[in-house]
Amino acid sequence: MRTISKVAGVVAAAALLLTAGLSPAMADVVDSTISGGALTSTTAGATLSGVTLDGTNTQAATGSSTQWSITDARGTGAAWTVSVSATVPTSAAGTTELVARTLPVGNLTITPGAITAGAGADAATGITAPALTMLTTSQALVAATATHKGTYTLTPSFSLAIPANAFRSNYAVGSSGALNPYTTTVTYTIA
Repeated sequence: MRTISKVAGVVAAAALLLTAGLSPAMADVVDSTISGGALTSTTAGATLSGVTLDGTNTQAATGSSTQWSITDARGTGAAWTVSVSATVPTSAAGTTELVARTLPVGNLTITPGAITAGAGADAATGITAPALTMLTTSQALVAATATHKGTYTLTPSFSLAIPANAFRSNYAVGSSGALNPYTTTVTYTIA
């Protein structure tokens, strides 16, 4: 019994010494304010393939643009939409051919292609981007109706249907040489 008392006394003394040497617990606050950024898109045009009229079929001038990016850094999770409109494809008048030639704006189609989420972005699932026939009025091209924060990339393709009865491009000068291509201005907005 005496051994147990000595051991108990040594343990109690050691515990008392240890607790006397410990500092009380401390707590500090670490904080950071996170501000929202901007909703932006980077787009590019495309140079479409040339077409030689054959008088029988509707042909297509096709091409792809360089990679686009859409960034939602607002930090709100609010929906966003990239909208698009286009002008009528027109071959400008030249010095001899004085009348501009046009194709219907509805002959131009943009296919956004696959949407890829960048590192750390929300998954691209739920972002809609179907092939779209152009109008002169604005319409949705790429839309995120749910939370899609971060950066997304896509590489759209373009197709311009050339009907069998289309006029060739106008000559820029005289009646030979360089041709004025059919051009259209495509306007993109993001909101």
